[in-house]
Parts: sequence; structure tokens; C-alpha cells
Amino acid sequence: RSPCTISDEKCRNVPRIFIQTEQYFKPHIYACHESPDCIIIDFAEFNYVKAQHDGIAADLFESFVLLPVMHQNPSRISEYEPPIPVTLSNRTVDISFFGEMTNRRKFFAQEGGKYKESHPGRHVVIQKNHRIAFVAHHYKESKVCLLAHSYNSKSGGEYHRLSEFARFGCVPVMEHFSDRIGLDVYEQCAEAVFENSTNLIGAAADVIAKIDEGLYDGRERRMVDWWKTGVHWERILPTVFG
Repeated sequence: RSPCTISDEKCRNVPRIFIQTEQYFKPHIYACHESPDCIIIDFAEFNYVKAQHDGIAADLFESFVLLPVMHQNPSRISEYEPPIPVTLSNRTVDISFFGEMTNRRKFFAQEGGKYKESHPGRHVVIQKNHRIAFVAHHYKESKVCLLAHSYNSKSGGEYHRLSEFARFGCVPVMEHFSDRIGLDVYEQCAEAVFENSTNLIGAAADVIAKIDEGLYDGRERRMVDWWKTGVHWERILPTVFG
């Protein structure tokens, strides 16, 4: 716990950095903005643009620094990553998603249930679960790993979750990001499939059909190898920040 929290008025003039990792702005954002020596580091281009048009603090964006801190973020389940990813057509789980089950995401769970009804004997896991061994096992065995926004279709990318499952070689089927940074790279190099929320499960089903035909075999290794190569921030960031 920080001895000098963002909301503590006594710390108002203490230099601080607030790392903003949410898809919506909490009150801490404004407390930091009102402090003369506090800056906000945000991971999403979409959030930075949103700060430029904020209805509460007109100059909120001036406290922001855009830094993609969650792209290829170190994973909490890295110890479970297999040395060689399971071939996609040999995997036993069609679709998996692990995260907070907001009202919006419950819709995708319902759609996943419909998929199971129309595909008897197939496995779909969409739930909140903090048991990392359980989560890692399902990522390892999943053909498709789903990514759906928590609260709104217009949101920055959930790069922390992508960073978590990408190293297991499942195909990312993701709701469209409102960021522009890196989307084409994720499509070309990480085999990501972007889709609207209304057809996310449908897009996953299309990918699974191709996997079952063997059309994706070998891609899991290329995805994992590309991801493990990593983003070379030590070369990129100086060109951004000088």
C-alpha cells in the first residue's frame, strides 16, 4: 500500500505517477490531475482521446502520457506455458474466456451456451476464475480464446488478457478495439480475428471449423514464437519520448 495515496490531500504536492489500467475513468484520475506533480500513464490511445474530450476537466489530457504498458505484459501464468504449444486441431476446448463477468459479458456466456447446444460434445468455458492452473490448462487446450470488453463496445484494448493467453497459441477472437495502434500487426502476426460484439461467437465458430479441417495447424507455433520475440521497447520508446 502506498504511504501517499492519490486521494490523500496531504500528499497533493508530492510527485506521483498514476498508472491507469482501467477501461473507464475512476475518481483517482481527477485527483491526480488536480495535483501539480502527478502524471497519469495510460495504456490505450482510446483513453487518451477520451481525456481530450472529457466533460469534467477540460484540460484533463494534459496530465496524460500515453505509454502502452500492457502490450505484451508479463503474465501471471507464465510458469504454465508449454515448451511446445498443442496443435490446434488436437485441442479439446473450443472456446475459453476468463474475466470479470459483467452484465455485458454474461451475454457472451449465453451465446456460448447456444454454441454448445448446437455442437454437442464440445467444450466452452466462459467464466470468472482466479485459479491460475485451471486457467492455464484451458488456454493450453483451447482452439479459440475470446476477448470481449467489460462495459462498452467503444473501449481500449484489453492487452493484459491478450498477453496472458497469446503465449498458449490459441487463436484470439476479439471484439474490435477503439485503439488504432497495433491492430494490423495483431491481425497479421498474432492471427487475431476482430469482430463486432453481436457476432463474436459466430466468428469463433468460423475459426473453429477451419481448425477442425486442419487449416490452422502450425500457426500456433508461429503465433507463440512471434509473441515471445517481444516488443523492443528500448528501441521504440526513445523515438516517442526522446
